[in-house]
Order: sequence, then C-alpha cells, then structure tokens
Amino acid sequence: MYSPSIVIIFVILVAIESQTQKNAAVMVSNPTLSEERFVSQKTEMSNPASPTVTPHGKIPHQIVFALPLRNDSKIWTGTVTFTASKPIEIEILHLYKPQSTIDSEHGEPYHATLPDNKIVAISTMTMFTDTPLKVTDTPISTGSLQFTGSALVFHKTSGEPFTVTYTVDAVARSPNQ
Repeated sequence: MYSPSIVIIFVILVAIESQTQKNAAVMVSNPTLSEERFVSQKTEMSNPASPTVTPHGKIPHQIVFALPLRNDSKIWTGTVTFTASKPIEIEILHLYKPQSTIDSEHGEPYHATLPDNKIVAISTMTMFTDTPLKVTDTPISTGSLQFTGSALVFHKTSGEPFTVTYTVDAVARSPNQ
C-alpha cells in the first residue's frame, strides 16, 4: 500500500489546495479589490468632438474613444496597440479635481470641460505622430503603449477624419484614497 509519509504529504497538499481556493474566493468577493477587465479589438472611424470642448473659432477635433471616461472614479490601466490611417495623437484623460486653488505661479495643466461638465486634464502623446511607413512612404501613426488614466482617446487636432484599428487590454481599478 502507501507509506505513512506519502499519505501525510498527500493530506497536506489537499489541505493547502483547499485553503488556496478559499483565499481566492475571499479575494474575488472582496469589494475593495474589485476589478473590471476590458479587452477589445476594433476598427473605427473618427467623429467630430463636441463643440463644447473645441476652443472657440477652431476646427472641431476628430476623436475615437477606445476606453470611455469612467463615471465611478475607477482608473484604467493597460496596454493599447494601434495603427491609424493618418498621423494622430493619443490622449489619456484624467479627472481634474485640484485639492486647492491653483495659483498663477504654478499654473494649470492642460485641461478641458466635457459636455457633461466634467473637467479633465489631458496627457497628449505625440511620439507616434508622422511615422513614415517604408512600404508606401505615407505618414501614419502606429505603435503600442502602456497607459493609466480615466479614458483613452485617439485624436486629431486638424479636424481631418481618420480610421484607427486598435487592440486594448485594460483593467479598471479603484484608486487608493
């Protein structure tokens, strides 16, 4: 049959596995550690940005929201890989809620008021703009980046429409307070 030491090792392994499963169940059900995963692969054509976020007298920007602005204060963290038909910028939006009044000496970060009156600070990534493609010599935007913020937007300030194909893998997490 089996030696006593083999039986003891087997019982210990079963107990460890049982405890691991209980711990995993506790972590999943813990609301403070809740996460929402979002994985998507799409090809989308841009649309004009709302006139309320376009500076007066300027051509409406063209945009594609790859990840929507969160209404629950959670923050997206992930990776996106994309290719676009024309040179574009990538923007990461951050809810803008200064803890105190910003003075003129320090200045304010670039920000905008959205149609729903939310104010967002904007990180504009331009490192992928005007990447010449060797096959056609046509300037495009293509690349991959890690990001963290409240929304992920493909953007073109000139108002020229574009098409973007992207794959995004992100997790929405509650911020530490």
